[in-house]
Amino acid sequence: MSAGGLPVLEAHGLSLTYADGPRRVEAVRDASLVVARGESVGIVGPSGSGKSSLLFLLGGLRRPDAGEVRLLGRPLAPEPEANAALRRRHVGFLFQEPFLVPYLSVRENALAHVEGAQAADRLEALAAAVGMRDLLDERPWRLSGGQRQRAGLLRALAGDPDLVLADEPTAFLDQAAGEAVMDLLEAQRGRAALVVVTHDRGMLARASRVLALADGRLRPA
Repeated sequence: MSAGGLPVLEAHGLSLTYADGPRRVEAVRDASLVVARGESVGIVGPSGSGKSSLLFLLGGLRRPDAGEVRLLGRPLAPEPEANAALRRRHVGFLFQEPFLVPYLSVRENALAHVEGAQAADRLEALAAAVGMRDLLDERPWRLSGGQRQRAGLLRALAGDPDLVLADEPTAFLDQAAGEAVMDLLEAQRGRAALVVVTHDRGMLARASRVLALADGRLRPA
């Protein structure tokens, strides 16, 4: 649990609908979730089931149609831009597509919003754990898809966040690299809360609990 016994993440009654041509899609329906420090929650579901949409809502990157998200007891604002500072301080977000700045090195991408020598030392250790230490000074365009995914992971974890949100973190990796990434994510549970969405339930063997997202609704898996 976080300071004062508050959960790191609380979501209550989240809903999100978007247009797909003439069709309205209910990506998330009345979803609620509470995650404490030290917990690892896996969310499984097929492609298009709303997993990424849910993760974007939990991280304050999308405005919900209904519901509320609290981070360390503080409600996130409906407008994503208003959450930027809070998100940088407390949330590490690993996207399916890492969105790395192309003219910055892997190291510079990871430390862009992080300060202090401690973060630089932490980055070196994280990079070594996933076979990226020799690539820290490379530009993203020189990396393979799997290496870019791991570079995104380094950026998500460099600031020692309280909450880690990971969207298909092993999607572009072989079995060994995928397991190394999951090892590193699970290692964050000592001080952080972890939420991982994936279609590969095999990568969630050590999760505290696993939920399924189907038709926009969260249920026990």
